[in-house]
Amino acid sequence: MSSDPNFDRWHAARNVKILVYPSQELETFGSTLLNYHLVSELPDAPSKIRIREGRLEAHQPRVIVPDFNEITVEGLGEDAREYLEFLRDNMRILRYGYRLKSDNFSEQIVTGSIDEIAGRVKAGVLASGDRFSAVLTGVDEPWEIALVELWRREVERSAEHNIRELASKNLLG
Repeated sequence: MSSDPNFDRWHAARNVKILVYPSQELETFGSTLLNYHLVSELPDAPSKIRIREGRLEAHQPRVIVPDFNEITVEGLGEDAREYLEFLRDNMRILRYGYRLKSDNFSEQIVTGSIDEIAGRVKAGVLASGDRFSAVLTGVDEPWEIALVELWRREVERSAEHNIRELASKNLLG
């Protein structure tokens, strides 16, 4: 780790590699438990690999509708007004929440190369058939950044599916 925590955070985020994504998107109408398996190399011992396992709980997305009635378009033309009307009718934002659950957290240190160990973890997860498991590699410290990055990517990956399901039930406001 460096003396600059901001650098460490960005470095950690940029070095996350997701080897196995959950095969199921985040639930639209309920919470989702994501099982993570994070493999990282100990910084001062290249043949020592830490495997952290636990769960992230992604909460049901909430629909947020911006209040376009508060926006005035003084001095702007008809195109701007029509575009604002379009946004008023079509723009919805989904808000997701999550929390790290420590009740199923475990970690172990094993010996081998990171590629070898990550490959074994990946094979085990794929063999389990768990649709809500992810395998990722990242830095050992600050390791929690990898979990935030996993959650961010899952939100991004699931949003279109969640929007379609909400729209099919006329729940977009």
